[in-house]
Amino acid sequence: MVIYNFYLKIKGSQERYNYSLDFKPNQENNPEQVFTTEIKESLRRTLQKQSSCAIKDKDLNKILNTWIQDIKEGYRESTLTLDLPLLIESEIEKLQESGNQQLPEIIEPDIAEIEPQIGALPPLAFSADS
Repeated sequence: MVIYNFYLKIKGSQERYNYSLDFKPNQENNPEQVFTTEIKESLRRTLQKQSSCAIKDKDLNKILNTWIQDIKEGYRESTLTLDLPLLIESEIEKLQESGNQQLPEIIEPDIAEIEPQIGALPPLAFSADS
């Protein structure tokens, strides 16, 4: 059994986040077959949990392509630096406000008793004589 490690670095951070896989000798020649849907999602969940960053499908594909290429070339460790948004920032779009969503009742103002305090109101009708 041979252990392969993938390290994810987030742009602007010095920390590295790790995911490891144990390969059988026959799997080393065909690493694409190792990355099943379950392994891919496990990789995504683990790195998201460690880094608190969102890993979208395009980022996951970049990670997989880099790691598979490095395995084919014989490297047992791979590192990739990505500029990823925080997980909380990516989830803000899914936020559903659960508060009262009804508009308030419109109340018409009572203007019957409004009078000018100083002077007179201008005439409201426009006449051609003026």
